[in-house]
Amino acid sequence: MKSKQILKSFSILFICMPLMAFAFNNQKNKKNKNNWNIITEKIDSLLKSKIGTNTPGGSVGILYKNDHTFQKAYGLSDIENQKQNTNQTQFNLASVSKHFTAYALLLLEKDGKLQLDDPIGKYLPYLPKYKNEITIRNLIQHTSGLTSTDVLQLLGNINFESTWNQEDEIKLIRSYSKLNSPPNTAFSYSNSGYSLLAEIIENVSKMHYADFMETYVFSPLSLKSSFVFHSPNQMEKLTTKAYKKVKNKFITYNEESNYTYGASNIFTNITDMLTWGKHILANDISYDNYLSKISNTYNTLIDGDTIKYTYGFNIKNYKGIKQVRHSGGTLGFRSQFAFYPENDLCIVILLNTESTNSYSLLNRICDIILSDKIVETATKKRKEIKVDRKLLQTYVGKFRLPNGLLLDFKCDNDTLKLKLPDDNVFNLHAESNNFFFLKAFDAQCEFKLSPNEKVEEVIWKQGGVNYPCLKADKIEELTPEMQKEFAGNYINKELNVTYPVKIVNNKLILSPPQTLKTYLNIGEMEIKYFGEDYFSAGRLDMLKFERNENGSIKSLVIQDVGRVKNFTLTKEN
Repeated sequence: MKSKQILKSFSILFICMPLMAFAFNNQKNKKNKNNWNIITEKIDSLLKSKIGTNTPGGSVGILYKNDHTFQKAYGLSDIENQKQNTNQTQFNLASVSKHFTAYALLLLEKDGKLQLDDPIGKYLPYLPKYKNEITIRNLIQHTSGLTSTDVLQLLGNINFESTWNQEDEIKLIRSYSKLNSPPNTAFSYSNSGYSLLAEIIENVSKMHYADFMETYVFSPLSLKSSFVFHSPNQMEKLTTKAYKKVKNKFITYNEESNYTYGASNIFTNITDMLTWGKHILANDISYDNYLSKISNTYNTLIDGDTIKYTYGFNIKNYKGIKQVRHSGGTLGFRSQFAFYPENDLCIVILLNTESTNSYSLLNRICDIILSDKIVETATKKRKEIKVDRKLLQTYVGKFRLPNGLLLDFKCDNDTLKLKLPDDNVFNLHAESNNFFFLKAFDAQCEFKLSPNEKVEEVIWKQGGVNYPCLKADKIEELTPEMQKEFAGNYINKELNVTYPVKIVNNKLILSPPQTLKTYLNIGEMEIKYFGEDYFSAGRLDMLKFERNENGSIKSLVIQDVGRVKNFTLTKEN
């Protein structure tokens, strides 16, 4: 009798256990769902506050841990007609398009059609001599040394709203053959490289880039609303207008007139991007372990530095979390596509306005979802000491950075100060007798004392780079005769553009092309003499005038405008 009762109890237990497990899982799922509802309410509130309802906006999509999704549109796609953005509204991905180009090349390599370490001259024989030194991989990782056509257009007075097609793009790349740096010696972001990658895809596949993407990428993945915008015949496919904000008023850009591809101009909607993100997270695409491929650094520069850019994605540690992302920006459009592979998270942001900071939005959304995993790193607290005034006096003087900029160190009582060319003055704080830091921004400097206790060199430390600065000779004043030497018309023949330098009211005035004024608000400016033929040119940074063997001025070099280095203009005789 007792054994029967025991058996009966076990039977009840075995029956109840699955029911208990089901109830527990159901309760757990309910709790997770409730938590996700709270999270999405916070995200929705954030987006409403940042985008609004009666202004241009966009769409945001999120995938989290397989079963949590968020997808919503905000604001207007067309202000004039009060047309709302929806989940079907298509946006220009801009540079987020690059990862699709890189993915296409991975597919071609997988099929044995090419090797990423092939020199690009094998497929593009019409390019200048660098074609045999640059590989496909260099183009993908922005280590080719190529300049970027977007900045070349600005420098060459080529309006972004004038018609510009792939032929124009390739012609510009071919005409300007100067590299920013030798291949694989530096990371230098270049749209030109991805335009050339599209040409390689066409050469190898014998298909137009748009047809290849549709056949081998969009269609197999059921990305039904995605397409490459490459022709004015596609205008009717565009479902949103792109906006900029001028004096608190939203103004639409002219109709799309850029028909280049490879680096930009893939249009899609939030539904397709979430479908693509879901495929990547689930590893069910034509390229195995793609998420791992894009999420891990694998290559180095010649000097051994690791390249943090993989296949159309940047890898970053964001508050202790691995972030794999790319941003996009073109006239009136902004985008973000990000994975957090260790947390099964994907975030997509597509905007039809320039006035909303998409990267800030991305990080705010990440902060909300992964709040329990965020690690806020405390800023290193530097210990400040007092340095004898007599020693401080030995640090006084002007020191020249490699680009010609002068750092002017002065001593005011017991405080060492730094005066910059824009006349801003900052206090320097001593960490040791010869090492100082700034509190106003993240930079430090180290004074190198010689055996005779004189300082001939300062090491300026900023952005993870050490810049040696040598003590500058006494700077002579710019006389009227010297001004006449520098004045004249300076021409870049490859871009067919002229930069006049004129004497106006005893000042040297540089007149850059209209495109710099239109898009960057860089207009006519006084250039200030820094000695040794260097001049400061405001937001164009430092200029260097070069002389011929007779000592006459032969050229003007704009040393660094980001994606173009050492842009040289020859003085007209």
